[in-house]
Amino acid sequence: MRQLFARLVRRLLLRPNLGGLVVGLLFWWRSLSPLLLPRSWIVQAMVGSLSLAVGYMLGTLIGYWVHSLLERLHRQPGPTLRRRVWIGFAAVSAAVVVVGSVMWPRWQNDHRKILTMGPTSSSGAVPMLLLTVFLTLVLAFGGRFVWAGVRWIDRRLSRYIPRSAAIAITAIVVVVAAQYIVIDVAGNGVHNWANSAFGVIEEDTIEGLDPPTSETVSGSPDSLVPWNLLGRQGRNFVTEATPADELQAFVGPDAAVVEPIRVYVGLRSADSAEERAAIAVRELERTGGFDRKVLAVWTVTGTGWVDPDAAVVLEQMYGGDTAIVSMQYSFLPSWISTLVDGPAAQEAGAELFDAVHERWAQLPESSRPKLVVFGLSLGSYGGEAAFAGNGARNSVANLVNRTDGALFVGPTNGNEVWSKITAARDSGSPEWQPVFDDGQDVRFANAPSELTDAATADWGPPRILYLQHPTDPVTFWSMDTMWSSPDWIDDPTGAGVAEQASWFPFVTFAQLVADLSAGFGAEPGFGHDYTNGYVAAWAAVLPPEGWTDQETSRLETFLDVPA
Repeated sequence: MRQLFARLVRRLLLRPNLGGLVVGLLFWWRSLSPLLLPRSWIVQAMVGSLSLAVGYMLGTLIGYWVHSLLERLHRQPGPTLRRRVWIGFAAVSAAVVVVGSVMWPRWQNDHRKILTMGPTSSSGAVPMLLLTVFLTLVLAFGGRFVWAGVRWIDRRLSRYIPRSAAIAITAIVVVVAAQYIVIDVAGNGVHNWANSAFGVIEEDTIEGLDPPTSETVSGSPDSLVPWNLLGRQGRNFVTEATPADELQAFVGPDAAVVEPIRVYVGLRSADSAEERAAIAVRELERTGGFDRKVLAVWTVTGTGWVDPDAAVVLEQMYGGDTAIVSMQYSFLPSWISTLVDGPAAQEAGAELFDAVHERWAQLPESSRPKLVVFGLSLGSYGGEAAFAGNGARNSVANLVNRTDGALFVGPTNGNEVWSKITAARDSGSPEWQPVFDDGQDVRFANAPSELTDAATADWGPPRILYLQHPTDPVTFWSMDTMWSSPDWIDDPTGAGVAEQASWFPFVTFAQLVADLSAGFGAEPGFGHDYTNGYVAAWAAVLPPEGWTDQETSRLETFLDVPA
């Protein structure tokens, strides 16, 4: 055992491969460029080390192929040439590291300026380099350790069975072991941890939050959904309905206001999405939701969160004469819910809309409320599900025929309808702001300034709007960026995308993963923060009678919406 350990350590400490270092250095250099959002020195070190490690692996494979070719041609370089190449590489590497440590903070600050963010100190380059080296060594030693284990299995098998069979069995062992580690150990471990950790939070209630008494919201004494079954986010939602005095303050003392209706069905209220949707319809009937001017079917994010800014805007615009209905499908954060809950968001979105629409369609056409759908992020992924058809045109037709409008904000790259529309966009329109069918029914906006009265005069109704930022990694991250260049990175790029942004194999993918972690920390109007766009978006999709750009500005001022 001691000899085996000694041999393993010697193998792990072998001299690095020159081809691997050359390609790894190139990958590291490309990782320094900004993309959609600025990165901290810690995040940059993670992106840089991962890119360097992958580049090293690819370079090692290329170097092995070149070495084998030269060996066959009897053209192997001598010791003197090898020494000179190593010295030259060391000099080039030192220059690249020095230039990179100077350019990285400069590029980051140029990008931060575009996104109206304050500058970062150039001193962050030093800890970024040190952490990059440390993380790269960890990855390198881990990779060599795994490779040493694979070779050990291969050698042992080769003693007893033919070489071809040994290679096949070794490959099977590696695949099975990897699957076990990724799915059974890591996957189930994350799932169990998430259910345990967030399950405790789900049962918690914000301090000072009391059950509502109004019959117009779920969780009240008259509600079909008990307070304790609403879940943490549901309890927050039903108690945050816009108060009558705030509604009156905006519309004026002479205008009539009513208490907004908020219906919410928690995950533990029933065993299936179909049953929860049926409860939601009965709650709407109980509260009088089908008698309001506007009925909004709202698909939540992974935790069951309803964006309060978007909900308040709709209630203020209509003086509270609204009903918002939603139901929970998970209590996990969206990124975990996407991984472990699969199609739960789509099932919930489709079941809820179909159930509400069926009851709504039974009403006399003259007395039906305006039926709209809303979804933010993973909520938009689920909110589209009821309308996905065979191609973009059929999907849009479903939205037009079954709703009075739809607002999808910060769509994910996996949104089915969004993907179909984007792929079928009119020639010449960019992926970050597609034009479909000349904008007749569905439109895409990057900023509130694109949604003025003049800009929307020839549109619908009904109006289908996607509000998306060109710098939102939730919208533009995809696995495909690992090996192919996305259309959104082509010139011209959208507002806020870094000037240095360009595609590079794997590196762009790693940068986008890092940008995902920073998306929620961006300034309003960039990344995944849409708080400054809800007033203009709702005014474009479903404006009250007589609503103008001046009213939009007045409501933005009243709600202190960030510029």
